Amino acid sequence: MRTNRQGGDGYSRTMIEWCAYAAALGFSALLIANFVWSERRLIHADETTRMQTQARIIEENLAHQFQGVRNALESARNAQADGASCHADCQSLLLQSLKRAMPGVRAIVVLNGSGHIVRSADDIADRRLDDRDFLSQIPRMSSGQVMYVSQPFENTPGVFNIKLSLPITTADGRVEGAVSAILNPEYFDAVMRSALYADDMSIAITGEDGRRLLFVPANAAQMRQAGQGRAGPDDFLRQHLRSGEITSVQTGKDAQGQARMMVQRTITSRELGLDKTLVISLSRSVDHINAGWHEPAHSFLLMWLLFALAAALVLALLQGRRRAVQVLTHQRELQHAEMNERMELALSGANLGLWDWHIQADTRSVDGRASAMLGYPPERQFDAPGEWRTLVNTEHMAALDHALRLHLADSRHCFEAEYQMRHKEGHWVWIQCRGKLVERDTHGRPLRMVGTRMDISARKAAEEEIARLAYYDGLTDLPNRRLLLDRLSQAVARYARAGQYGAVIFVDLDNFKGLNDTMGHDTGDRLLELVAMRLQQVTREIDTVARLGGDEFVILLENLGSQIEEAENNAECVCRKILTALNAGYELQGSEVRSTPSLGVVLFGAGRHTVNDLLRQADMAMYEAKAAGRNTYRFFCPSMQEVLDQMAMLENDLRHALVRRELRLHYQPIVRADGSLAGVEALMRWQHPQRGMVYPAAFIGQAEKAGLIVEFGQWALTTACEQLAAWAGDAKTAHLTIAVNVSARQFRQPDFAQCVLDILERTGANPRRLKLELTESMLLTDVDTLITRMAMLKETGLGFSLDDFGTGYSSLSYLKKLPLDQLKIDRSFVQDMLQTPHAWSIVQTIVNLAQGLGLEVVAEGVETSEQWAALRRLGCAGFQGYLFGKPMPLEELRMGVTLAAPGHSEGGEPGTGAPRSIHLALISPVAGG
Repeated sequence: MRTNRQGGDGYSRTMIEWCAYAAALGFSALLIANFVWSERRLIHADETTRMQTQARIIEENLAHQFQGVRNALESARNAQADGASCHADCQSLLLQSLKRAMPGVRAIVVLNGSGHIVRSADDIADRRLDDRDFLSQIPRMSSGQVMYVSQPFENTPGVFNIKLSLPITTADGRVEGAVSAILNPEYFDAVMRSALYADDMSIAITGEDGRRLLFVPANAAQMRQAGQGRAGPDDFLRQHLRSGEITSVQTGKDAQGQARMMVQRTITSRELGLDKTLVISLSRSVDHINAGWHEPAHSFLLMWLLFALAAALVLALLQGRRRAVQVLTHQRELQHAEMNERMELALSGANLGLWDWHIQADTRSVDGRASAMLGYPPERQFDAPGEWRTLVNTEHMAALDHALRLHLADSRHCFEAEYQMRHKEGHWVWIQCRGKLVERDTHGRPLRMVGTRMDISARKAAEEEIARLAYYDGLTDLPNRRLLLDRLSQAVARYARAGQYGAVIFVDLDNFKGLNDTMGHDTGDRLLELVAMRLQQVTREIDTVARLGGDEFVILLENLGSQIEEAENNAECVCRKILTALNAGYELQGSEVRSTPSLGVVLFGAGRHTVNDLLRQADMAMYEAKAAGRNTYRFFCPSMQEVLDQMAMLENDLRHALVRRELRLHYQPIVRADGSLAGVEALMRWQHPQRGMVYPAAFIGQAEKAGLIVEFGQWALTTACEQLAAWAGDAKTAHLTIAVNVSARQFRQPDFAQCVLDILERTGANPRRLKLELTESMLLTDVDTLITRMAMLKETGLGFSLDDFGTGYSSLSYLKKLPLDQLKIDRSFVQDMLQTPHAWSIVQTIVNLAQGLGLEVVAEGVETSEQWAALRRLGCAGFQGYLFGKPMPLEELRMGVTLAAPGHSEGGEPGTGAPRSIHLALISPVAGG
């Protein structure tokens, strides 16, 4: 209720403040509006008064000028009357003097009834005026007391003049002429311009018929319209004339649509006796007049807006600050009211107990949660001096006192310690204790500490488990690789100083992967657990049995003796025990399973050894045991290391072979049945700078292991294609083919087919002259992918040959699926075909099979004429072997080879036994090769 009342009061106060703010803004807006409106009225009133004054001044000036003109015209007319004593010269002189006395008159002329100039007071040389409208008016000048005003006449472009005239009448009232004063337009223009005080102001003198006599500033177009009578009275003039007032003030839009204020005044001097009513009109643009009050209005509006914004911001800031203070006060009240409840919830949720230690008396009191951690009721406090210390583990008491002394000496940081306290039931409970010194006496001695206590037994157990998992295998609970390396490094260092020997036994289960795949991983895991248990049973407590991972175990044997023979005998004894234990059957899934191990042993003691070297040497000895038939053990010997070092050196040299351009291609001829050269097979050689010529059998296997065979294969394919492109330019060699061996790893590369196509395109070789030789081992896995890649290359005309046919394990059914062009009979069958019937039958079967499938057949390893003759009788069409030439460098193929064709005479008849000369085609090497 209190909160709602405060919220309601705050809301009412805020509304009152904003209402007062709105009222102040409204009042100030009314004041500004009243001031602006008063300013507007004052400006309009001043402008109206000023324009009326200017109209009256103009009227007085015109009246004075027109009155002078009338007097001058009357004097001139009296001099023209009959009986006047003034003769012609006198009249002319009079006219001249009158004209000079009138600055607003340009000329005074005397006209007869027909409009001819009788006499003139100016240099007008015309005999008659051009103003026909005025001349036609002379006969209608009926009153001698009226001064007639003519319409403006444009005698020169843009210059208009007005004539004031008095009629000359006879005694009987007949008009016989007129005396006229031609007014000077520039004079009257200057007089009227003197009344202009603003750029937007205009002055006009208009007749009641709407025709303008004068207009300032000059407007020739409007004057012409007025002279032609096309423009009648405008709305301003009509309203002024209808009002009957002498002076009128009007506001409206003119003919151009512009808002203007118009002051009009009717010339009222009756002494002038004019024949028409003239109206003086002064006008100004309303926008220009309003500009006088618009600017202060805008300034006041801007100031009002800025004031409103600033006042609103200040008011909002003050209200926000007040609300923040109210919220803060309310929050403090809530925090104060809920502090005990929060603390209770926090302590309960964190399982924290409170303690209060009076240092001088060494007494400690705790709350109910702290007592419950040790199994005691809240009333059991152990609050006698020093009694609480009896619950602390004596092994931890020294560390606890040390932590307390450090905090009491420097209490800027909180106290924290972990120790064990005895539970009521007798077991130990891990406690985490935190606190802070809160009171000292006047001498700075500590008096009181308060803090919390938390049971961390579960955390300590988890930490111990994590530490165990870091050093022990999770499946077998044996030491893992980390702990093994640590113990092995310590043993190596210890035995090197003590002159003792130890041993490392590497244990690997034979065929474990097959058992794991067939019986499942759960069964495999159970087998590993049983193996670990048996290994521990046949070893001593001082020995270490560790699991590296998978089915690999390592045993560290210690204290095998101080002599090498003794240590070897002891290690051998342990190996026999391991073999006996692990060869016994295992009961798995209700059936007996047997698993055999292969053991590799390495001794260490005097001398320098590294942990990694020992494990690697034991692993190497284990592989020797596997090579010896498995289920046995082998000791590491230096010859194994030598082999390993040689393999490492060979691999290192192979990695530089391509960079150093040490690889070579040798070519072995392939001939037809008539002995003519059909092509060659490209065979790789390695020209080592120290080892000399190295044959494939010595390095291809290591290149496969090192992953270099793909790069080597690409180099061989590129070199062979370059040779094909070079041979294509010679008619003698353009028909030759080159066969290149492709390894299984190279062919299984995802981009192999595209790589071959790129090489053919880059070298320009004819794909129909290239054959890729595959082995039957490629047919063991992923045959569909193999067929897809072969078909892709087959589309370009490239050929495929199956090498060493008959020695692999592939099914003959693949032959009808594979897009092959050629089968090659393995050399082992060719070499035995004349000695064993089985070999002869296999060769005959392969030839018949190839002919039945429409494939070419090439026999490899042909070394004697008898073999060649026998193969020809079986129908074999291609031959390769030492009989025709060994693999040789490209430049040696230039030498002709002469062979005797068995069973042929010189005339070509079989059975004569005479030799026939067969010459291999001359082959040109690649230019510059």
